[in-house]
Amino acid sequence: MLVKSPVCVSRSKSSKATLCLWVTLAVCIGLIIQFGLFSKPPLSWLLSGLSRADLVWHTLAFASLALPSFLLFRPMAKVAFSLFLLGGILELAQLTTVTRQASFSDLLADGVGIALAAGCFLFLKRMDLSALRLELAKSS
Repeated sequence: MLVKSPVCVSRSKSSKATLCLWVTLAVCIGLIIQFGLFSKPPLSWLLSGLSRADLVWHTLAFASLALPSFLLFRPMAKVAFSLFLLGGILELAQLTTVTRQASFSDLLADGVGIALAAGCFLFLKRMDLSALRLELAKSS
């Protein structure tokens, strides 16, 4: 009977978690590009002007993009700057579309989302998760 060593088990779980982060990152980037450049804003936004809901969506989108990015790449400051730069590039690219408008407030909302994800990442990194790790080890 073949018994896996604890090191192999942890590597297997680690590689699955890393794969999950990469898939999450790819989906987030794809959705941000799709909604940011190729889709029309909902009709209610067109009738009332872009509401604050658009800023909330920008914040959530970039927070969702930033969190797996912080887990996959280092240093965090360079990752945050790169994501903010991506937001700026997408806003500039919106100048070439008929259905979208570039906006400094959208870029600011992107930055807020990145900052919120950075805060969550740092908070979770500093938490003592030893009790949680013990519980997870017992259940597996």
